[in-house]
Amino acid sequence: MSRPVAASQLAAARQTLASLRMLAWEARAELQELRSQLAEVRTELGFKQGEVLRQANEHLVLAALHAERVAEAALVDLDKLAQANQRDILTGTPNRMLLLDRLESALALARRRGSRSAVLFLDIDHFKQINDTLGHAVGDEVLKVFARRLEAAVRDSDTVSRYGGDEFLILLPEISRAGDAELIATKVLAELTPPGEVGPHRLDLSASIGIALYPEDGADAATLINHADAAMYRCKRAGGSGYVFHRQPSE
Repeated sequence: MSRPVAASQLAAARQTLASLRMLAWEARAELQELRSQLAEVRTELGFKQGEVLRQANEHLVLAALHAERVAEAALVDLDKLAQANQRDILTGTPNRMLLLDRLESALALARRRGSRSAVLFLDIDHFKQINDTLGHAVGDEVLKVFARRLEAAVRDSDTVSRYGGDEFLILLPEISRAGDAELIATKVLAELTPPGEVGPHRLDLSASIGIALYPEDGADAATLINHADAAMYRCKRAGGSGYVFHRQPSE
């Protein structure tokens, strides 16, 4: 009886072993399939990640270029705004604020070097009569012509500024002697000699000029401007179309 039982158990064991082998083979096959699928997924994912990275990089580059253009445009606009805030709207010359800034810088440099500077204060002769008889529009054009004439008479390093109304200042940041300021004043008067063409009008232009020197006539901007202004009024009372020093220089 024991032998048939053993044979039966052996047969069952063999069948179980065969089934286990089949299951193991199927499991290996499924595992291989899973590995293949995983490899495909990884490949596809890697491609997609690369594509996503490439596209993201392109977007970043485009965004950076756009941001750079926006920044450049903003800087240009800011520079234009800064320049506009430092220029006289009518004549385009440096306004009072910019002139004072340049004057302070010129005086600081002159102190360090022991050199000289000059301020010329100018007022257009008979300007009120032009405004009253021909109108403010013509008067505005006269101011523009006057500014251009002054700019043509000075050096590149000098500053012509509309100080207010029909008053202008010329800053000579570095001069070697008082005669240099006198030379510029003479050139200005000569430049104003030809009649100004303003629309259909031919107008005679002239100016009264007051001159103050650093350091003889003042050590700061306000003092120099006030002294040049006072000299200009003395010139105007004397008939205009000329120049007067705050005090006659020794040389």
